[in-house]
Amino acid sequence: MKKKLWITIIIILAAAGIGVAAYYIWFADHKKYYQPEVLEPEVFHDVEFDEDLLIGVWKENELYYRYNEDGTGVTWDLADDVQEDEGTEVEWTLEHNLFTHLYHMEIGGIIPKTYNMKVLDLDVMEYEDDYGVSHKFSKVEELQLLN
Repeated sequence: MKKKLWITIIIILAAAGIGVAAYYIWFADHKKYYQPEVLEPEVFHDVEFDEDLLIGVWKENELYYRYNEDGTGVTWDLADDVQEDEGTEVEWTLEHNLFTHLYHMEIGGIIPKTYNMKVLDLDVMEYEDDYGVSHKFSKVEELQLLN
């Protein structure tokens, strides 16, 4: 009698195991994954800056940036005795208020830096990084660069 009881228990356990395995195999394709609502990051879409105003040379103390029409540029710092022809190449984009620089380093690699544009007009450009550091540049006329 004991033997029949053990065989019955083993058969019941095997049937339960097969049932559980069949359930997981059957419903494996039917899993519902939680997909959170995609929220657009907070940017000020109503704030638009004219990127054509960027074209030219900008100066903050001894730090200079030249922005070209094709999205390239160069930066140099006279305080470090670096002239324009020795400067770091930069690619830039301006979308709404998001101002991005991609610095091409001499030793290789690209360093991205993102800023929030605050002011951009004919003579003044002001932007801030994510750490709250502000930069205020003034436009430099080509004649001033030669002097």
